[in-house]
Amino acid sequence: MRSPLLYTLIFILIYSCSKPESFSDLSVQQNSLIPGLNVESSYLKDQLISFNMIDSGGNNITSSTSFVVDNQLINGNTISYDEIGSHDVSANYTIDSQNYSTDLIVFNIVEPINKVVVEDYTGTWCGYCPPVAHAIYELKEVYDNIISVGIHNNDELTIDQESDLRSELGISGFPSARLNRTISWFDPYQISEVNSLLSEENNVAISIKSELENIDLEVKLRIVSNVELVNHKLVIYLLESNLIYDQSNYFNYVEDSYFYNLGNPIENYSHLDVLRKSITNISGNTLDLIQPLTDYKFNFNVEISPDFVQENLAIVAMIVDSNNNAINSQFSEVNSFQDFN
Repeated sequence: MRSPLLYTLIFILIYSCSKPESFSDLSVQQNSLIPGLNVESSYLKDQLISFNMIDSGGNNITSSTSFVVDNQLINGNTISYDEIGSHDVSANYTIDSQNYSTDLIVFNIVEPINKVVVEDYTGTWCGYCPPVAHAIYELKEVYDNIISVGIHNNDELTIDQESDLRSELGISGFPSARLNRTISWFDPYQISEVNSLLSEENNVAISIKSELENIDLEVKLRIVSNVELVNHKLVIYLLESNLIYDQSNYFNYVEDSYFYNLGNPIENYSHLDVLRKSITNISGNTLDLIQPLTDYKFNFNVEISPDFVQENLAIVAMIVDSNNNAINSQFSEVNSFQDFN
């Protein structure tokens, strides 16, 4: 007989901010388990996986539950793997002398994928800025693991903390393009520079799940690192695409430019991946010490503008070091789940 228990992902309430202007450092609180078989969708190699079983009354019955992984009964409720791959688990338990078995839940063993974030400091008034956006478009045509953020200055799309971010990262002119926050990417915006960054190994995995109801946005993050992280920060941005505003274009008469003869300004220009809100402090919220191969989860609740178009919204999360280098990042559309990979 199968139990009517609810099976879903575990989320731990670690951090919550009710006002977008209120920022604080992040700290880990006690785990919170939900009814059903508690298992994540992905883990890193050599990470200790703990299965837990919670009954419909919220009682932890793990000690009296047996767990079957890949059709094999395991000893206790923990297991780990040293190779990537896909596995499944089910739980057998007894309530009031009645035996139950859960459905199979699939989980994966993965390695972190290295992703590069490209930040485009721009403005609708900046006639020299369109080539950066076009270079990012071409970059995404070649590589999957590119995350872009358009950070506007002194126009209708500028957020209040924009000047703070430029001051923190030493942005002094426009256009300015940065790879992983601190590496300047200059004209002619060579793809090879990004390729060298993508080819590096990475130790940090990030997942994002978000839900938007009216103007209330909830963002849930999970972070696991292969190595200890000290003095790192978490950055979370809300982006919006397909924002239509005229764009100044100083390349209208440059015949070998992509923007030749498009007008100045380019009317009804579509601005993509525009930074609309910083959910954390714009330069990041300080993380407590991150221990290797340990789950860390964070929950943010913020109100967003009713003018934002839900289907055009996305979340970007970055882990940055003490020098503001982004060591890995993740992208997810709003109202969806993006796993580690």
